[in-house]
Amino acid sequence: MTAYLRNHLTYVWAFLVAITVASWLLGRGQGADFQIEAVITIGVLLIAAIKVQFVIRYFMEVRTAPRWLKRTAYSWNIALLYLLLWFYLQSL
Repeated sequence: MTAYLRNHLTYVWAFLVAITVASWLLGRGQGADFQIEAVITIGVLLIAAIKVQFVIRYFMEVRTAPRWLKRTAYSWNIALLYLLLWFYLQSL
């Protein structure tokens, strides 16, 4: 059991679970009267981008990859976030 607590992936996993719960709490509705607000949607998208960054870095082992692969993976994540935010803000 202590081997799991010494592994840094356990802490990353716990952080991912915590921010998943945070995004769920941020985005949960109030029934039929709930209206989507831009701040909540942008917050959930930002939390999702952070989660993707951690998954790419720690669970896809990109942190030990060549520099070009790191830059490509991180640039893809940032570009996708900007694209999603741009599409969302254009629809408002």
